[in-house]
Amino acid sequence: MKKLYIYLLLVGCILSACDSVKDLQPTFNPGEAVPQAAVNAIKQEFPEATQIKFSTLEKDKLWESNFQFKVDRMSAIVNNIGKITETYKVTNGIQLPDNAKTYINTNFPGSTIKNICQQVAPNTGAIIGYKVIVTLTDGKDIAVIFDGTGTLIMVASNDRPGPGGGPNGMGGPPKIYFIEQKDLPEVIKAYLLEKHQNYTFVKAAVSIQGGNKLYSVVITKDLTTFEYLFDEKGNILRSGTLGLLVPVYKLDYRPLSFPDLPQKIKDVLSANFAEWSYENGITFSQNGVLQGYYILITSQKKQFAVQFDSNGENGRGSQVCGAPGASSGKYEIKTIQPKDLPETITTFLSNRYKEFIYIQTSLITDKDKKIYWVAIVKDNFVINYSFDDKGKVLGAFENPLKFSSGKLVAKYMQDNDIPSKIRAYFNTYYPGWVFKAGLMHYVDSQLFSYIIAIKVGNENYILSFDANGNFVAARKG
Repeated sequence: MKKLYIYLLLVGCILSACDSVKDLQPTFNPGEAVPQAAVNAIKQEFPEATQIKFSTLEKDKLWESNFQFKVDRMSAIVNNIGKITETYKVTNGIQLPDNAKTYINTNFPGSTIKNICQQVAPNTGAIIGYKVIVTLTDGKDIAVIFDGTGTLIMVASNDRPGPGGGPNGMGGPPKIYFIEQKDLPEVIKAYLLEKHQNYTFVKAAVSIQGGNKLYSVVITKDLTTFEYLFDEKGNILRSGTLGLLVPVYKLDYRPLSFPDLPQKIKDVLSANFAEWSYENGITFSQNGVLQGYYILITSQKKQFAVQFDSNGENGRGSQVCGAPGASSGKYEIKTIQPKDLPETITTFLSNRYKEFIYIQTSLITDKDKKIYWVAIVKDNFVINYSFDDKGKVLGAFENPLKFSSGKLVAKYMQDNDIPSKIRAYFNTYYPGWVFKAGLMHYVDSQLFSYIIAIKVGNENYILSFDANGNFVAARKG
């Protein structure tokens, strides 16, 4: 009896983790009835399903159904006309491929895997992907999506430090569902078409968390993968690229939460700033190698940017926001989302910079004045702006991100240039692979990294490795 109780408890934990919302229908949410077409779709596709329950993803449009099917606990996404768009196994004991585990451990150190849902093909039951909820060191839950080989497709939720909703300001686990290209907002489709003509669409997902609706989009062009995280107004919150078209000097940026800030950097900040508080930060890397840290803090009612090298040393900083003199009266700084900025500010930035990424958006209330503090990344520079409540620029500070000053050269490679260690990796995770193209990066004539595109069946994959052949990253594209 005790063993049975433990088993039921574990299954209950899994169901709770994979449920998108708690307002189960129709019994527990009589205000919104699930259309009969959605109910019939589940019963027809899974005639032996029992314990069927529905929860809302988008009111009157989309639902998640959780049910028992033979020995497996399952979930499915179904729309208001009865079309099932996604099907998952959520039974205990699902194992991620080792390369997917490596990606999570490398890119989200200190995080924990909360649950794993295994996406299966509706008709055959073949494994086609994994939806993994990961809890970051700051307590925020994000969704990481892999294909059936364990290759990353996208991070389909907001991993940036900042506001959310619900307990601890995080908004709880994100509600995630995939959409087709035609269902993207027009402003996002227009941006992608202007920036990447004749691109190939890979995947798009909607994530709803803490009252914020975000769009993750992955596209590919010329053996290069591009990933974007947009808000519903089309503001870019995160972007990343991997492939043969990426400029050799381009930096990649990753959000940095306070728990992940190295203690050495915290000690330097404490020694130089009185009563400082962490606002935001990023790490920046080149071809998978960490180059440095860019930190935004508040101290004595003023905002500072401080940059460190990859060892957390050689810190240098400057004030980027706040009155030059002493502040008096009531003072409050509140992190907001880019979509909450006044339109005059977002219009100014989009007209001045055709492509950039928001890394910090805050509203500062200083006595009877309101100041908007905005930090963006553009072409290996961080630009900090302060605006008044009417959108007038009060100050602007541009900081170049320092990185290796050595001479970088990219050379095309052939199949016989692939080291045996990388070949072994391909044979393990991509059986039947065929070489398509590749680059070897050199810094001051020393091998630095590999970027290699391969094909498996009809799918292209782009992978990066360091000079020793150690895996760094992979993308489907």
